[in-house]
Amino acid sequence: MKHRIFLLCLLLPAWLAAQGQGKTTCSPVKNGKICYNDEVEAATYTKDRLFESISKWATNAYGTDIFFSNVSANKNRGTILVSSKVELLLSETEKTFVKFRLRICCYDKRYTAEMTDIVYQYDPYNDKRVKTYPAENVILNEGKGNTVALIQDPRLFCEATHDFAEKLLGEIFDATKKR
Repeated sequence: MKHRIFLLCLLLPAWLAAQGQGKTTCSPVKNGKICYNDEVEAATYTKDRLFESISKWATNAYGTDIFFSNVSANKNRGTILVSSKVELLLSETEKTFVKFRLRICCYDKRYTAEMTDIVYQYDPYNDKRVKTYPAENVILNEGKGNTVALIQDPRLFCEATHDFAEKLLGEIFDATKKR
């Protein structure tokens, strides 16, 4: 019996790690579109409390530069919509701009956040002829679905976008803890 418990303790961490590996993707898809989303339980928070905290964060983070971002909020519905364009570092020497929409819906005891409509503005040669590419054309299927010949390493876009989305969703979570 002791051997079985020891073996279980030994194998359990490896099994749990393997479970998480299949769920992590740098290009999640919803309805045919790249979509990063999060649903967070906040058992002690009301809809109004969540809306107030997240709306304040969105306004501070994205509501100050009207040329690059737009924040619209509807308190009655508990929704916040952010449209923005930010610089995304792909590597030490390469960057792009990414445009996206972030829709946040607040409810009693939970909220949902969804980053979608992702578009890259890419000009690797700095020749001022920026072209836009939907994320689906670049990072679909972990970058294996890349249809843009100009983009040689779609995995860079995939990983940078995933990291940015995770940071963004983390900032929303952190905002709910502030008053």
